[in-house]
Amino acid sequence: MKTLLLILPILLPIALALVWRRMDLKGKRLNVATLCTILVSAVLAAVNALLPEAGEISLRWTDMLTLSLRVDGLSKIWLLLIAVIWPGVALYATEYLEHDAQPERFYLFYTITQGILHALAMSGNLVTFYMFYEAMTLLTVPLVLHNMDKEAVAAAIKYLIYSVIGASAALIGIFFVGAVGGTGDFSAAGPLTAEQLAGKEGLAMGIFMAMLVGFGVKAGMFPLHGWLPTAHPVAPAPASAVLSGVITKMGVLGAARVVFSIAGAERLRGTWVQMALLGLTLLTVLMGSLLALKEKKLKKRLAYSSVSQVSYVLFGLFTLTEFGFVGAMLHVIFHSLMKNTLFMSAGSIIHKTEKTYVNEMDGLGRRMPWTYAFFTVASLGLVGIPPTGGFISKWNLAQGALATGISVSWIGPTALLISAILTAGYLFTVVIHGCFPGEEVKPEPSCEAGWRMLLPMGVYAALIVLLGMFSGGIITYLETLAHTLL
Repeated sequence: MKTLLLILPILLPIALALVWRRMDLKGKRLNVATLCTILVSAVLAAVNALLPEAGEISLRWTDMLTLSLRVDGLSKIWLLLIAVIWPGVALYATEYLEHDAQPERFYLFYTITQGILHALAMSGNLVTFYMFYEAMTLLTVPLVLHNMDKEAVAAAIKYLIYSVIGASAALIGIFFVGAVGGTGDFSAAGPLTAEQLAGKEGLAMGIFMAMLVGFGVKAGMFPLHGWLPTAHPVAPAPASAVLSGVITKMGVLGAARVVFSIAGAERLRGTWVQMALLGLTLLTVLMGSLLALKEKKLKKRLAYSSVSQVSYVLFGLFTLTEFGFVGAMLHVIFHSLMKNTLFMSAGSIIHKTEKTYVNEMDGLGRRMPWTYAFFTVASLGLVGIPPTGGFISKWNLAQGALATGISVSWIGPTALLISAILTAGYLFTVVIHGCFPGEEVKPEPSCEAGWRMLLPMGVYAALIVLLGMFSGGIITYLETLAHTLL
């Protein structure tokens, strides 16, 4: 039974998406079929995450080439994240794509991607993770490509090239792990041993660095962050939401697997690899915030924001401290909720008014009060203002930076504080333009989004506040997980 529970969240959305495509469903029938498929798959994935003991699947060809699926402490976080985000964005998409020429194509790849993400979250070793990681990239390219215009094609090609470069760096690591006798397993067996790396310590550090930078590509870490601000403006809003909220986090999961299951936190602590990664993440945090502040196009501004904010997560991970880990995982959760809300709000504005630039949105807050209310809540969270979840995650990230024991550990909290100020600058200006336009802007009729758009935004906005106020249980779980990993 437990083995079946592992397989169903993967195969069910893939199989049913192909069935609905074959049946050529249209309109409301397609919406209902897609939503039911995604919701059932999400529930099955959540059950796997909540079970105290999950099953395990292992198909062995050689010691290194083994297909392995299991649920562990990290898997549970990502499975629950997908379970919350995927159905909500799907509901939003049914209204957003109502007059789209090819909604069936979007739903097909969106639903199949859900199954692949479940497999990715439950991957039990490096080979399995890599296989589904590449599948995720290939299946999300059509989401970026959806509009099929010149800009969308160029953005999809750029996304694919960057992703292949990052995945290739991870593939080098797989070859290395196999060459030194490792299995790449993510279980409690632990990372590579000193005996396996004897005489190859310097090479190993270079390989680990390459792998972590490679997975950092999907997370938008400098220097290979350029696909994000290119892809988001041309992708449909539902695609932008999950690209920023979930897909980028798969790069974080890959980095976490390398740190804790392949390299080992103790081996990386205090090395040039850790210092270089901390430097790259802080550079990305500040660079992304500055570019977002400068950008006038709303969705591209939010894309640069994702470049910055996902590197908050990587920074916390690379501190190799308990506080840093807890802050990183909290920000995985809260950033996903916040950025999905922001991108869906932006999509609602564009969908209803066709306005794409911030300075065109004067007075829209009066015409779309709920959309702007949810945008404001998510903005407060992203800045890190209590009682939102963003405050809790950033507090732990700052504590994690100080706990590293590095002589210049103050640089981390300082960079995070500067970035928070810049975040307020590029998000609150959107709110001010919309809600406080000045007397010269004449009142216009309401153009609020429909309930299918507003409901998921409202749920995520509520979770940003409620989980921020009542995060004790999550923090306790993450602290326990940090003890086992660090």
